[in-house]
Amino acid sequence: MKAFFTPFKVGLVVLGGFAAFFWMFGMVREGIDDDAAGYRVWAIFKDASGLADKSRVVVAGINIGQIDKIELAGDQAKVWIKVNTPLKSDARIAKKQASLLGEYYLLLTPGYTGTPLKDGDQITNIEYDVAPADLINELKGITQNVEEITASLKKVISGPEGEERLVHILENIDRTVAEVKRAVVDNGPKVDQVVDNVVQVTQEAKVFVKDFRGDARKLMTDARMMAADARAVTAGVRRFIDPMVAEGETVAGAPPQKAPSVRDAVVHLESALKNLDGTMERANSIAAKIDEGKGSIGRLVNDDKLVDSMTDLVDEGGRFVRRLTRLQFQVAMRAEYYLSQGSVKNYLELRLQPRPDKYYLIQIVDDPKGSTKLVETVTATSDSMSDPVIRSQESITEDRFRLSLQFAKRFYFATGRIGIVESTGGAGLDLNFFDDSLEISSDIFAFSANLNPRFRMRAIYRFFTHLYVAAGVDDVFNDELSDLFVGAGVQFTDDDLSAILATAPTPSL
Repeated sequence: MKAFFTPFKVGLVVLGGFAAFFWMFGMVREGIDDDAAGYRVWAIFKDASGLADKSRVVVAGINIGQIDKIELAGDQAKVWIKVNTPLKSDARIAKKQASLLGEYYLLLTPGYTGTPLKDGDQITNIEYDVAPADLINELKGITQNVEEITASLKKVISGPEGEERLVHILENIDRTVAEVKRAVVDNGPKVDQVVDNVVQVTQEAKVFVKDFRGDARKLMTDARMMAADARAVTAGVRRFIDPMVAEGETVAGAPPQKAPSVRDAVVHLESALKNLDGTMERANSIAAKIDEGKGSIGRLVNDDKLVDSMTDLVDEGGRFVRRLTRLQFQVAMRAEYYLSQGSVKNYLELRLQPRPDKYYLIQIVDDPKGSTKLVETVTATSDSMSDPVIRSQESITEDRFRLSLQFAKRFYFATGRIGIVESTGGAGLDLNFFDDSLEISSDIFAFSANLNPRFRMRAIYRFFTHLYVAAGVDDVFNDELSDLFVGAGVQFTDDDLSAILATAPTPSL
């Protein structure tokens, strides 16, 4: 029989063993050095004992890196780790013990709200576990305390004195139990009597409550009857003092009405008597003062001059009140001479002023420009010596009179106007100076009549109460139509017109 192991087979087994060894060695050395996503960060530990190069770095029990290098940084350890998972600035790292044999690894918390860490950054949040040596030291301290307590108990209990103390304590306990037993035996009948009394009192209270409940029902019934009787009596008194017309006794088609009551009659009679007494007293006092010539009425009755003065005062007061309450009217007429055109423009103005800070303006304007339009006439002819079509143009000016209706509101020295300006929409602004003696006025209107709207500026100076002069420029934005003008006008208020009409002679028929 041939041998089972030949040199060839032994050689194959040896080669297979070496291949397995190198494969396992490569697996052990395999890390994340060649991982393109890996990067290095570092942390400072007070104690790096138990850590070594290539030690694991885990997150939630999953290996995500390894320790790359450990170096001394002063009196602490600077540990470089290489990881392949993203970390943030609030990441935390802790040294954990894998077993009691002393194997350690690093536990990472990647962080959630911080900024991402880059290659070469530091992890600043370090957590430390209790080391086994510290636990052993604490156990040593606890053991020492237990030994001291045991020694103290031994000193107290051991020996004849300790035994005597224990015997004395047990004797005291026996005596206390005996005393409690005797007290219970002696006071047992008393306790039974107290219990019987409590039971009897409870039964009597139950009977009392039952009887009181019945009596309370009767009392409540009587109280309800008394309340009903009181309501009936009150209703009867109320009907006597303040009766109402019964239902069905009203006049057909008329709503129910309240009948006169005794109380109302008494109240009305008392009030009437009081008013009558007061009226009689006042009448007597007034009559006595009138007879003696006291007071305004007494003087009016006894003094004719005062009557005349009062009449004049009442007339003046009436005129003054009417002047304050009615509208203020201002009538003005103005003529302006346009230098380039050689024509005169006339204004008739009526101003209705309900308050000093606003008025309504009505103007009738006689404008020499009028409304100018170009009329083209086309004539066809059969004359061979002339053009077959003859065109002629004619400028026609119509509608010389224009109307302005504006509302004006004053703010301090400035007055704004808006409405219809010379039969077109427009607005204006007036600036008043020197107690309204000088007025700078501007108007803009006729927005579609020419290429540009018509803008006019005017300065008015009032040198007398009713007279004023004016000067300005018209159609500023249209160079071909722009023109300078000067003018003068006269202005009257409703008081002036009333005085003129009152003194003017009346024509005879």
